[in-house]
Amino acid sequence: MTAVSEQWKMAPGHTEREAPFVRLPEPTAAARVALNAPVRNLQMLELQIAGGADEIYVAHRAPAGQGGSFDALPGRRDGEPTQISNRRLLKEIITQAHEAGLRVHLCADAPAVGAASRAHFLAHVAQGVEAGADTVVVGALSTARWIARDHPDTPLVAASGLGVTTVSAARYLRETYGFRRVVVPHGMGLDEIAAFCAVDGLEVEVPVQTGSGASCHSCRLPDQRGAGLGCRAGYRGGTAGGAAEDLAAFLDGASDCALCDVPALVALGVTALQIPGRESPIVRQNAKITQMYRRALDGIARGWSTKQTIEDIDRIELTWQMGWVPRMCEKQRCRFRDTPHRRAHV
Repeated sequence: MTAVSEQWKMAPGHTEREAPFVRLPEPTAAARVALNAPVRNLQMLELQIAGGADEIYVAHRAPAGQGGSFDALPGRRDGEPTQISNRRLLKEIITQAHEAGLRVHLCADAPAVGAASRAHFLAHVAQGVEAGADTVVVGALSTARWIARDHPDTPLVAASGLGVTTVSAARYLRETYGFRRVVVPHGMGLDEIAAFCAVDGLEVEVPVQTGSGASCHSCRLPDQRGAGLGCRAGYRGGTAGGAAEDLAAFLDGASDCALCDVPALVALGVTALQIPGRESPIVRQNAKITQMYRRALDGIARGWSTKQTIEDIDRIELTWQMGWVPRMCEKQRCRFRDTPHRRAHV
């Protein structure tokens, strides 16, 4: 097993442009940062609550005959469902989440919805709003306009796939469509996130713990008609006459961990940290990721240094040594550090 001191040495430094934005937050600031976790069934909800989630994001199945999905994922990925299966279960999940004090975000973030599907899309969103969803996550300006007109009192969230990469764009969305929150693209650095956090009245959500390339869907290569954003995981390449090679590892080279930089994100003033995995085949492992980030926030609240928090995690969590260290630390898959993986990210 790797010693904690050795794990600490594995973390590279920050880039020159991001280093000035790395600072320790006040312990009280940790309480202002939420963990937004994925849920698709009641078991997942129970596990995420136990893991320390403050918010959840959900999606439900599109009407039969639509031939696609009204959110950023197809109905199934790698054989696993990504959506809540029916309207009754959607209502039950939202009700139980509210009873536990969680905020609920409804994903309706397909990158494009044709005019012919407008009525079905709005009925789909209405089901979620009527079930009690607190916000609607959108992935296209056209759908944002439709929802803002039909549900003017429902706050909108800009999905990462919407590609809000400038502060001016964020202000435009807030002023024109009533967006309350922006999920920043996964490749955004600490200096860029700081600029978004400085916008009055704007909530900033940051994806953490993997979620690039094949996972965050920002590449926009089509995988099926009308069903979510493109996934690069299935792309293969090779020389003429040679064996095909899986390109996922290269195209998704920045899948990574932000655990050591949670203090910096808290100090910047982000609203929420987004945990990936609506399609996760192992829901307990997904909730464990949420729990790790909860431990990081709890460490800040106690006034601990990041090293103290890692030492505490190392003492308590078997997952840390068995999975996290060999997969993330030893391979330098760091979300906000100057690593070869990050420099090579497409």
